[in-house]
Amino acid sequence: MLDKVQIDKILEIWNTYDSSSKIVKDTKGNPIDDIDKLRRDCFPELTGYIESFYKNKITIGEFKTLIDSFNKRNNYWGFTATKGQMFFNQLVKASNESEITKLLQKLLTVPDDIKVAAEKINELETYCNKYFLKANDKRKVPNPRSSCYFLSYFWQIFDHNKWPIMYTSLVEAFTEIGIWSEFESQSSTYEYFYKLNDNIILTIQTATGKTISYWDLEHAFWDFYDNRTKKILGKEKDDRADKESRSVISVNFDINDYIIPKISKLIELGEDDSKTAAKKGYEFEKVVAEVFKQLDFDTEILGQGTGRNPDVIAKIREENTAFLIDAKAYSKGYSLGLDDRAISEYINTHCPKLVKDGYKKIGFIIVSNSFRTDFDEFINEVTWNTEIKRFILITSEALLYLLAYRTKDKLGLQEIINCLVSLGNPITSDKIISNFEDV
Repeated sequence: MLDKVQIDKILEIWNTYDSSSKIVKDTKGNPIDDIDKLRRDCFPELTGYIESFYKNKITIGEFKTLIDSFNKRNNYWGFTATKGQMFFNQLVKASNESEITKLLQKLLTVPDDIKVAAEKINELETYCNKYFLKANDKRKVPNPRSSCYFLSYFWQIFDHNKWPIMYTSLVEAFTEIGIWSEFESQSSTYEYFYKLNDNIILTIQTATGKTISYWDLEHAFWDFYDNRTKKILGKEKDDRADKESRSVISVNFDINDYIIPKISKLIELGEDDSKTAAKKGYEFEKVVAEVFKQLDFDTEILGQGTGRNPDVIAKIREENTAFLIDAKAYSKGYSLGLDDRAISEYINTHCPKLVKDGYKKIGFIIVSNSFRTDFDEFINEVTWNTEIKRFILITSEALLYLLAYRTKDKLGLQEIINCLVSLGNPITSDKIISNFEDV
């Protein structure tokens, strides 16, 4: 399976990691102190939920909610992303409750061997294809290509020494060094992934005399992929002080492949000090409005010259949801300053109209390249005393990534809204990436 050149590269990757400080970072780029111990500490609670589901002590809906809540608090496997929780949500939503309950009770049980594992993956892939192949809008149904990650996550919870999780980042790293092969079926893909992991571990153990686990392999290849990405981007992770709004988490695509040039200049517009404040603000507002339009919101542009109004109102009638949006083109970061009065006026003017029109969930969004001050007190006051349900601060780059993922993964508008209202402030590109990637 591996030739000498590939073996030499694998050993180079391992030796680089093994001689380092072995710092593992979470999906937001924060260092984790002993992720392996934290994962093991999670097992009793997670296995309890799964076993309760097996025994029909909780419904599939309750099980899904418990897994979602747990991983948001303990995101050590990347399950909060597209192939994990989003796939789970779509799977349950698309299916008959009794049917999907019986199927998952069968498939989530730990396989005896790789042959049985492949059969389970094939069964889930086949089930998803029943919806995916005939769907007019494939964004709203479970993607069969998530089957490997989804099932291997649950299997690893019960036996982490036997079942490796098929992370996107590992596949990308294996592809980078020329040891990955594509297969038509998900079952064949996971069989290859499983055997490749074992082959790599055997190679490292033979050369070093050390005992290597799937988690050790994960960490080493994450480290390789992370360092490789930093070199490509020409930036180090400790550059955040100068470019705190810019992404430091590895992504598996070029964002510019999924957004048009007119929109891709949003960050540059916010940093441009060559124009007057009015002209710069006007151009920035237009691009922000265009992003929300391409996200599939029904947008109404107000902005400069229309009095005391937000720049954009974005609506989605099917969800009875609306957002008041302010675009702030500040090159050195936006601080609240005197705008709190203006924001309060926007809310007091437009919320009653939206409520009268039947919009039950109303949010306020500020878009800026970065944010300089603490908005917590003001946000708490607004959400407590007005119709605003969510007050969201999102960086320009994060907004662009959100649009890129919407285009790339064919996300539905409900997934976009869920992402906006669930992530903590400020929403940076790292948070968007970690929300839609499994690592």
